Amino acid sequence: MRRLLGLLPLAGCAMGGAMHQAVLVGACADGDAACSRRHALAPIAVGAHFHPEVATEIAGTSTPNLHVESAAPDVLAHDGDALVAKKPGASAVLITTDDGSVVDFVHVWVAPVTRITLARRDGEHVAGLVGLAVGEDLTLVPTLWNGAQSLAGEAEATWTLVGDATFAMLPDGAADRRRLRARTPGKAILTVAMGDVQTTLAVEVVP
Repeated sequence: MRRLLGLLPLAGCAMGGAMHQAVLVGACADGDAACSRRHALAPIAVGAHFHPEVATEIAGTSTPNLHVESAAPDVLAHDGDALVAKKPGASAVLITTDDGSVVDFVHVWVAPVTRITLARRDGEHVAGLVGLAVGEDLTLVPTLWNGAQSLAGEAEATWTLVGDATFAMLPDGAADRRRLRARTPGKAILTVAMGDVQTTLAVEVVP
């Protein structure tokens, strides 16, 4: 049987758990400006991985070792250091100590992807036509949507380029992010797809 651990409230925890003792946020690398697309307020996209970080502030003691567990693993599974969105629905995410005591819990929703948009690494939206010079790089991050709401999590997508311009398509440290390096002049259409949902971007390379 789970035991609730009584701690002092965490100040200013409007985004925290129901017991106001912990905050669950997306773990982001320092300097990763695009990481703002992954946060605990948004539902997690079906098929995406969400890397949570637990923060607490317990007066008069050090912070215990904390873990996260999903109450509905068929909706939101726990795999290593990530929560994996399996199907639409909701699950409580329990924040526990080593002995299984529950410090707090957060309800997390999972939603299907209905739309994809693209952004630069700094979060600036990209659409229409992008011009590059030979040798120039363009780093792109897909933003996943359900209707008008952006979704959290990193999801594997299929990236394809068709046209007479050639590019090197490089990984950029995140499963859902790519860096394009223009190699030869010409035009191409970039397509980013997740299942039946996709978006396109026209790219023109000049000498």
